[in-house]
Amino acid sequence: MWTDFLTNQQLPIHKWAHYFPVYEDALGRYRNRSCTLLEIGCNKGGSLHLWKRHLGPYAQIVGMDINPDSAQAASEQIHVEIGSQSDPDTLKRLAQRFAPFDIIIDDGSHKMSDIETSFRFLFEHVSVDGIYIVEDLHTAYWDEFGGGLGSRNSFIEFSKSVVDAMHSSYVRETYNWDDFTLRVAKSTRSIRFVDSMIIYEKGRDIRKYAPNLGQISPLDNKHGELSFEHNSNV
Repeated sequence: MWTDFLTNQQLPIHKWAHYFPVYEDALGRYRNRSCTLLEIGCNKGGSLHLWKRHLGPYAQIVGMDINPDSAQAASEQIHVEIGSQSDPDTLKRLAQRFAPFDIIIDDGSHKMSDIETSFRFLFEHVSVDGIYIVEDLHTAYWDEFGGGLGSRNSFIEFSKSVVDAMHSSYVRETYNWDDFTLRVAKSTRSIRFVDSMIIYEKGRDIRKYAPNLGQISPLDNKHGELSFEHNSNV
C-alpha cells in the first residue's frame, strides 16, 4: 500500500506516512473478500481508489464528503455520498443503504463534536468483528477543534473511558459509566492508540474465566488434590 501511495499518479491522496503500517495491519484480513469500507472525508477521492486497489474486487467502497467535487471519484465499486458527518440524515441514509460496515475510517472535519456525532451513530452499524478508525487526533489537543489536554470533549478522553469500562468487572470502586460507553466497551475486543489515531476492533463479548489446566506437580500439592487458590496475577 505504501508503494501504491508513493507512485500514485491518479486522484490525489493526502495521508500521514506513519498511518500506512496501521492500514496494512488493520485492513489485511479484508483483502480479496466481501467487505464494505466507509471513509468519512474522502476529499478528492484518491484514497477511495487506494482502498479499492488494496482490498480487491469484492470490496464495496463508500466515501462521504461535504465537497460536491468529491463525487468525481465515483466508479465501479465506489460510491460517494455528499453530506456532513454531523448530519444525522446523511448518516442514516448511509447506514440504511450500506450497513453493516466492516471498516470505517473517519478522516473528516477532525472536530471533536463531529467525530462524536459520527461515532455515536455509526459504531453500532459496524459489523460484529469490524473496525472503526479515527484519524488525525492531534486535533484532540487543540482548542479550535473542540479539544484540549484532558478536555471532556476530547475523543481521546472518551476512548480512555472506554478502556476503563472494558475493565469495569474488575473495578472495586463505585463508578457509573453512561450507557453508550458501556455498550461500546462490551462490543469492543481491543482499542489501539497510535500517534494521532485510534483503532477500535469490535468482537463478541465472551465469558471471562481463567482455568488452571495441566498435570499437578507433587511439589505443588502434597496430597494430590486440586488447588483452586485464587491467583491475583490472572
